[in-house]
Amino acid sequence: MEKYSCYEFEVYHAAVNAGKFPEWCYRIKYWHDYYCNWDYIDGGEWFDTEQEARFAAIGHIDKLENGDDHD
Repeated sequence: MEKYSCYEFEVYHAAVNAGKFPEWCYRIKYWHDYYCNWDYIDGGEWFDTEQEARFAAIGHIDKLENGDDHD
């Protein structure tokens, strides 16, 4: 897990499709008050490179912190 601001996130590689399609994604760890435990927000899309997925995760966290994304 990597940390950005008050969130932790993970960029992961799914070895599928024999490299023919984007294979990188991310998930953001957050405290789920309703269930009183940690949960994850899945990035929901795939990226060609690890760096693209990392930038997307950081952008998603920025949106969460600004109230622009209610996942």
